[in-house]
Amino acid sequence: MLARVALSMIRSGRARKQAAAQALVEAAFVFPLLILAGAGVVQFSLWMHAEGVVTAAVQDGARVASSETGTLDQGEAIARSLLHDGLGPTASLVSVAAREDTTGVRFEAMGTLPAILPWGPVTTIPLHASATMSRDRFVP
Repeated sequence: MLARVALSMIRSGRARKQAAAQALVEAAFVFPLLILAGAGVVQFSLWMHAEGVVTAAVQDGARVASSETGTLDQGEAIARSLLHDGLGPTASLVSVAAREDTTGVRFEAMGTLPAILPWGPVTTIPLHASATMSRDRFVP
């Protein structure tokens, strides 16, 4: 009887060690995947924020430039200011192009956002937005 109790204690100790080792191996596989998924969520959030900033910048630039007293230079200055305020140092990676004709103005911004983790050959994420507005004018 005593031999059976001693044998069961040895087996249960061995089983505990095997379970702990199995849990360690599982954690070693799952933890990097969780970190990668978390980094993906953060990168997606940063990209959505940057797209929103770029879109708002070209819309406001076009709004200012299309006003009755506005000029294309004033609109570009507003767009660049909003890009700088919203994106910080990465605003230099986004270019703003503006053009006008007799009926309206068009602003377009193109650039890149650096990836927080380079995903293979992808080290930057593209940003693009455009806005077209008709000129405000008084017609009697």
